[in-house]
Amino acid sequence: MRTHPPSRRRRTAVAAALVAAVAVTATGCGSGASGGNAKSGDKPFIALSNGFIGNGWRQTMIAKFEAAATKAQNDGLISKFKVVNAPGENSATEQVAQIKSLLLQKPDALLIDPASPTALKPVIQQACDAGIKVVVFDSAIDAPCAHVLLNSFKDWATAAAEPLVKGIGGKGTVIVSRGVVGSQPEAEMYQTTQDILAKNPDVKVAATVNGMCDGAKAQKAVLGVLSSVPKVDGVIGCGDGYGVAQAFPTAGKPVPAVTFETNGRALKYWQDSKLDNGSVAVMSDPGQSVAALWEAIDLLDGKDVPKEMTFPIVLVEQKDVAAWAGVLKPDEYAAWPWTQELFRQQVEAVKSGAAPVQPPIPTAAG
Repeated sequence: MRTHPPSRRRRTAVAAALVAAVAVTATGCGSGASGGNAKSGDKPFIALSNGFIGNGWRQTMIAKFEAAATKAQNDGLISKFKVVNAPGENSATEQVAQIKSLLLQKPDALLIDPASPTALKPVIQQACDAGIKVVVFDSAIDAPCAHVLLNSFKDWATAAAEPLVKGIGGKGTVIVSRGVVGSQPEAEMYQTTQDILAKNPDVKVAATVNGMCDGAKAQKAVLGVLSSVPKVDGVIGCGDGYGVAQAFPTAGKPVPAVTFETNGRALKYWQDSKLDNGSVAVMSDPGQSVAALWEAIDLLDGKDVPKEMTFPIVLVEQKDVAAWAGVLKPDEYAAWPWTQELFRQQVEAVKSGAAPVQPPIPTAAG
């Protein structure tokens, strides 16, 4: 998910080591591409700027993009691609500098998972003015020249909270584990959660913590408040339930209903523990980076693509836990397998107002 931690949060040694390991990834071969190469007959150069790399969702997002871009390159659809991850913890200033550096390399299209919905506007306009196609994904953006590919964060927050509230019988005590406070998606999700809780006055919020949509961070945050909360019936989160679930035995308390992340480790735990108490697994789709790649290619080819499109969240219900758990590595997040054909079907669905395309659950063979 488009998860964006505060730009001035003190970096930890772990985050620093992670950034050092994956801060910059450049893939592709061939001579450099300019902003006009696609129009002159050469295959395009696609660049991706990622504002934050410090959680498993972002790492899956990059891995899915790189796999799809490598195949697109091998299939002759693009000449090369480059991924650059901002070195800090979601600093818009750092990402602006990163994008300016990328612009000097003259990509034909620039994909952006932004650190801020507003701060990147000038540099995005600079890219557009240079004739570069810009596709922003994973967040709304204040940049009229960009194409925007979104998940429905309201749907995500609704799917996280409503089944849990229903599972605890519409009454009890909950902890709310927020995502990355300050980001546009988190603000929308938190408001949705508050709206749902307002409709269920018998559900009381005992504590609110910042879990960052990350299991390890949420585990620590929830554990920090459990001593002051005598009874917890559920923890409404944004895909951090595995870590949250570990906090309760540590505190000597039973595991309540939680909002699981959609990675292999969490889903296997859910499957093995047989929790049936309102728990659910839901997150935004890290495969959205692949849809953004197909969008950039179609835009460069002159195809008509809506300026803004909303793509489906990944919701794993109890009946589908085994299927997803069987195809995911422990740290891999569930992602819809967007092919170019499925992307184009989604474009047509958006144009016609039809129901969104629902890709299939991937199989081990696929």
